[in-house]
Amino acid sequence: MGGTDPCLVGTLKVALYRLLAKHVTSAHCHAIDEYALVLRVDGSLDQFGDEGLARLRFAKKRRYITLDIQVPASVWKPMNEAQTKLYLAKQVKAAIQACVDRLVSEKHAVNESLLMAQLDAALEEFLVKQDVG
Repeated sequence: MGGTDPCLVGTLKVALYRLLAKHVTSAHCHAIDEYALVLRVDGSLDQFGDEGLARLRFAKKRRYITLDIQVPASVWKPMNEAQTKLYLAKQVKAAIQACVDRLVSEKHAVNESLLMAQLDAALEEFLVKQDVG
């Protein structure tokens, strides 16, 4: 987080993380052990750049793939909880898809259908869950 501004993204990311850990059972690719998504949220102390996905890196020796999700203050400040949840869900799905595309382009097998089904289950629960803590 780029500052101390009150932001729903901070609270919601914990709930989303827990649901992803609950539903997504593996990376579904023998080349990696994890998808390491980085959530960069602008605030009063720091800005991380334009909205969107950035810095896709595949660390083959360390067995992970990472991608930054950048969220400017102009995007998150006007959102209510439902809008923020939907936004985060869409960004996470797009980030995982970008990671899968990179793995596939480097000729690594990914069980994409199972990964996406598990991801969709986590995101669906995230979107309907009332308690964000």
